[in-house]
Amino acid sequence: MNLYAIFLRGVNVGGVKVLMKDLAALLQDAGFTQVRTLLASGNVVLGSEEADPSRVKETVEQALRERYGRDIPVIVQDGEQLGRIVAEYPFKSPDDGIQRHEYLVLTGNEQDAAEVLGSAPEPAATERAARLGHAICWEVPRGESLKTPLAKHFTKVASRTLVTTRNMNTIGRIHLAMQSPTP
Repeated sequence: MNLYAIFLRGVNVGGVKVLMKDLAALLQDAGFTQVRTLLASGNVVLGSEEADPSRVKETVEQALRERYGRDIPVIVQDGEQLGRIVAEYPFKSPDDGIQRHEYLVLTGNEQDAAEVLGSAPEPAATERAARLGHAICWEVPRGESLKTPLAKHFTKVASRTLVTTRNMNTIGRIHLAMQSPTP
């Protein structure tokens, strides 16, 4: 059995609200096992006999399209990919009295991550960003995650590139759920 983390780009997509209990049932009906939603924001851990994450992505997106009548893109990560991100996240907050959030901006592939970060403005003096494979690691002061030029860039590119942002605490919880697959 292979375990995957599924990240919906949004749970409210073009007026379509995806409820987590409905999503779990939909994915079970699509043939996945050990389906668990986490934090009611489009995060799923599931099991599949399929070894190819791109095939899992196709199956999930097809099931969503058939149920909701529109494309709802997802990003799929296997345990190795997510484990690498958790282990190699490059930032440790400095002891300077500023509270910070640690985020992960997930993209569909390494090329997209390189393009998103390559076209980004310079981070503000109090934030940092670095690419880690198909993801962008981003640290920003609390209360600024929608305000900085870099934050606005991530929002803007979402209209043309598959990206979704998660707090690293959320990523850690999803990774932990993948380590104990029984719901």
